[in-house]
Amino acid sequence: MVSVKVREGDFVLDLSRALRWERFDRAGSPVPQGMSLVDFMVEEQRQTILLEIKDPFQTPDHRTGTGGWRRPESFRTDRLIHQSLVPKIRDSYTWLHLMGKSVKPILFVVLLGFDRIFPDSSALLVVFKDRLLARIRREGPELWKVPYVRDCLVLDPASFVRAFPQYPLFRQSVQDGGDEPAQEI
Repeated sequence: MVSVKVREGDFVLDLSRALRWERFDRAGSPVPQGMSLVDFMVEEQRQTILLEIKDPFQTPDHRTGTGGWRRPESFRTDRLIHQSLVPKIRDSYTWLHLMGKSVKPILFVVLLGFDRIFPDSSALLVVFKDRLLARIRREGPELWKVPYVRDCLVLDPASFVRAFPQYPLFRQSVQDGGDEPAQEI
């Protein structure tokens, strides 16, 4: 098996065991105007995983957390859900559907790099997941007639490793030459 490692910010993900994968959100990739896509599409035997990685430490200064969406308020309010996550999953589904690639049930997975802010974020993640899934299913006055996402998971790095042991996850700093060693999560 050929090793396939992809990077998103400080996270390195090994997708060697995926049936097929594709980086959706990449610089220079032509995307229809107004569309915003998730970071990765990972195809498995029975489902398609659409993976979005949000890491407040994906910033110029990892020690202070300055830059990016570092503030926990964006996690506690619905701003992150409404302005980023739901548009990305809806647009990614639309992209897959229009390209004839939406044949398997879709699982939306959000990996939040909150392990450095909230050491135990399990309760926060469950509440956030419920709010996210409710918004995915209903953006207007009525539920969508087509439930395009089977389910979603909102995970921190430790829970991601437990949920998807087939996709090893590492944190490796890219700041200032990336002198920090890779840390398996």
